[in-house]
Amino acid sequence: MSIKLSSIIDKLNQIAPKELAEAWDNVGLLVGDKEANINKVLVALDATDLVIEEAISKDVDLIITHHPVIFKGIKQINTQSVVGNKVIKLITNNISLFSAHTNLDSAKEGISTILADRLQLKDYNVLAPSNCTSECNCGIGRIGYIDKILLNDLCKFVKSSFGLNNIRVVGDLNKIITKVAVSPGSSMEYADIAYKQGADVFITGDIKYHDAQDYKEKGMALIDAGHFGTEHIIVQELIEKLQKWFGNNIEIINAKSDVDPFIIV
Repeated sequence: MSIKLSSIIDKLNQIAPKELAEAWDNVGLLVGDKEANINKVLVALDATDLVIEEAISKDVDLIITHHPVIFKGIKQINTQSVVGNKVIKLITNNISLFSAHTNLDSAKEGISTILADRLQLKDYNVLAPSNCTSECNCGIGRIGYIDKILLNDLCKFVKSSFGLNNIRVVGDLNKIITKVAVSPGSSMEYADIAYKQGADVFITGDIKYHDAQDYKEKGMALIDAGHFGTEHIIVQELIEKLQKWFGNNIEIINAKSDVDPFIIV
């Protein structure tokens, strides 16, 4: 059996409405025909060249990613550019591509909420609410409370909760933590909001050196769990939702080639 791509898109838009996406973002059906019949779906964080090659080798009809492969306007589509080469491969092999990015970060049941739940935060709220009704509980990041814990022990908990081998930390490892803010990907632009709301620690990815120095002096600890590390968990969540929605009507594959580009040596 197969499912119309439009039916899959409708379900994804329900959990991550396009209007929640940031103005600079590019989400939705990026490549393909919404009336196409879908038999196999590959889910990944990024549509890297290796992920696309995996999709081709497995006769996949649709790739669902978190990060869009097309961010900015394209003036040329050819094999000389990274993005152009990917688009050509997708079209040539009749593979559609759908992405849910900052809309999925902000969604009520999106990545920010998943991170807060994995950290077992209590009484948490949206860190940076979206421009929607106050009842929607949508926006980037979450801030709430955790049972009293040393920063050093929280680091261990973050690694186990997010399935990571390594993280970076800024602050006194003996600092007592009770209020935690967390936000996926590159979210340091929201660090000041977390600081002003009294967070003891802000957990995100891609923390820069000077930001680390500034917040160390301000007294708010930082945990850099990585861009991949704070977002890869959405892949399995999406797979479980697709299985719930469509059962055995489509085959859903977790991309094996979807890995963190950084290697710790």
